[in-house]
Amino acid sequence: MFLAFFSAAGAFAQDQLFKKDNSKTDVKVLEVTPTEIRYKLFTYQDGPTITVLKSEVALIIYQNGTHETFNTPPPAAQSQPMVIYAADPSRLRARDRAYEDSMKLVRYREATATKNLISLNLLEPLNGSFGVSYLREFADGLFHAYVPVSAGFSEPYFNQLNNTIFGSPYNNGITNFKFERKTFEGGLGFHIHTSGKRAVTHFIGPYVGIAQFTGHYDSYVYDPNYYYGSQQQAYLPHSFVMNRYTFMLDNGILFRVHRNFNMMLLAGLGYHSDDYLSNHPKNYTYNNYGFYYSSNFPINSFKLNLSVGYRF
Repeated sequence: MFLAFFSAAGAFAQDQLFKKDNSKTDVKVLEVTPTEIRYKLFTYQDGPTITVLKSEVALIIYQNGTHETFNTPPPAAQSQPMVIYAADPSRLRARDRAYEDSMKLVRYREATATKNLISLNLLEPLNGSFGVSYLREFADGLFHAYVPVSAGFSEPYFNQLNNTIFGSPYNNGITNFKFERKTFEGGLGFHIHTSGKRAVTHFIGPYVGIAQFTGHYDSYVYDPNYYYGSQQQAYLPHSFVMNRYTFMLDNGILFRVHRNFNMMLLAGLGYHSDDYLSNHPKNYTYNNYGFYYSSNFPINSFKLNLSVGYRF
């Protein structure tokens, strides 16, 4: 151990001292010795100098952003004979759990010192598009707002697969329906962290989004003349522009690997509604039912997201 002296960098700068009992105090650190830390309260710098054992402190975040952690075991535990704890294993286990919880809180504080996250979705290129997202944490990291955006460059494979699984307009005279490109997509989600103050947390929450697609399909065309009781059949191609509105429940895990690096795994399941801006397929059905699409309400849409990004 060595002796270090820390002084104030400005009138409004402050240090943060976290004890192993999970308490936090805004201070001005004056001196750190091999066994003690001396400081003044930030809000009462003309007051007395306070001394605390290093064994009671888990972390100091200095006003310039640097961190110092203290893993020194409590002096009482070092000075007492081990037979005392052997006689009462529950006390030893409780002490170990308290220390482990304190270290988890220290890691959480370090990982959430930054609140913003810009991520790149690694799965988007497989769907023929590039996607990025912005995430902002609130309430001391207990929930976040999530804003993804993407733009397409080729056929959206996953969206086409979504149509195949949940039903496609392959009836009433419509066939060969296919998305050619996802023009854009954007949305907004609010996710609650269910794991508490942990660096790795599960989250869940609602999401709404809008995407625009271009594509094509074929409609049947019948010759009005009958030949031996049958109609002559042909195919007429159509291109379309469609807006898709999505309502989902997101579920995932946020890995706060470091204060400047995160990973996120997300899966969403929900409902989408389509609005055709041109060439609605129901305009080309060969009957008067007016229905061309077979969807499984209320669940007819899903999404996957695996992203990595920079926290700041």
